[in-house]
Amino acid sequence: FAGAPRTEFVGYEQVDVRTAITAYADLGEGYFQVKLADSPFYPAGGGQVTDAGWLEKDDGSRADLVDALRLDDDQELVFQGSGFAEGDRVRAVVPWSVRYPTMANHTATHLLHQVLQEVLGDHVRQAGSAVRPDKLRFDFTHPRVNEHVFANLPVRIFETPLSEASNLGAMMLFGEKYGDVVRVVDVDGWSIELCGGTHVRSTAEVGPFAVLSESSVGAGSRRIEAVTAGEAFALLHERAREADALRGELERARKESKRPQQAERAEIVSQDKEGDVLLVEVKSLKGGPLRDFSDRIRQQEKADGAIVASRDDGRVFLVVNFDESLVERGLDAVQVVRELGKHIGGGGGGKPTLAEAGGKNPDGIADALAAAKGLVSP
Repeated sequence: FAGAPRTEFVGYEQVDVRTAITAYADLGEGYFQVKLADSPFYPAGGGQVTDAGWLEKDDGSRADLVDALRLDDDQELVFQGSGFAEGDRVRAVVPWSVRYPTMANHTATHLLHQVLQEVLGDHVRQAGSAVRPDKLRFDFTHPRVNEHVFANLPVRIFETPLSEASNLGAMMLFGEKYGDVVRVVDVDGWSIELCGGTHVRSTAEVGPFAVLSESSVGAGSRRIEAVTAGEAFALLHERAREADALRGELERARKESKRPQQAERAEIVSQDKEGDVLLVEVKSLKGGPLRDFSDRIRQQEKADGAIVASRDDGRVFLVVNFDESLVERGLDAVQVVRELGKHIGGGGGGKPTLAEAGGKNPDGIADALAAAKGLVSP
């Protein structure tokens, strides 16, 4: 837009601006390029991505920001939408839900840079970064970030001659070109860097800082990816939820582990087999451990069924455990356990593949197992 007036970037102070379109070009297919008198939109630079946002008019027309082009001390914007023209009065908006986490992430990269230098040495240098609303990425060559966040250090931003910034000890990135007047981001004298990005007013506004990953990105360079503010809260909440679930799983596994241990210690009194069905007597098992034992011995002996009897504290317990193939053959664990219950002075029930019974006559175990042979005989 040759001859168009320079756009005043006001995004450091405002995210919702009443302004005007000072130049307009239709790019076709619903896209257009404009210059605004005042703009809250940050064009990508210094590792920070271009803002998201939109233009709108009082008549309801709206266009979404596609790209912001940085032109030295100026900018041009590309939108998708319709109903706009040169001279229109418009409202330009960067949603706070996008700008705030971007600011928090950008300030966090400064804190991270300073901490890395203090921990690893002054030789650590930033080799690249990406500041987005959802997370930050920081590449460095060669954390104590949260303690500086919680210290609520003030973040002061000002412009000063380059020579004065150098006297203040401001960190300058290798390869960057700076003008005679530079913008300084000073975190309470602890971290001082030249930066044109958007930042929070104090480190407490960064919120929690959580590292997502640390990896190698080439010879001599490492990369940290992290989140702050709302994304960090969400991450930490999910990690806490997962930890709670894992503790629950471990507790259930601890309790379940006791059952097979009891089955392994089961003392077998007698063992026989009729066709594909095991007939077993054990000592001192009942309930869950007796059922587990019937499963275990079926697996060990590769049997389709197991009828297990156990005496414990003057009582007798029976489990009839059948594979579906036996049920299809016409056997029913419920019918079998009820017949055997007659021999042990009790009764029971269950389902066709698994049934249990209890009785008061331990001396009837031998008769019950003998009767079982006839009931399951092929």
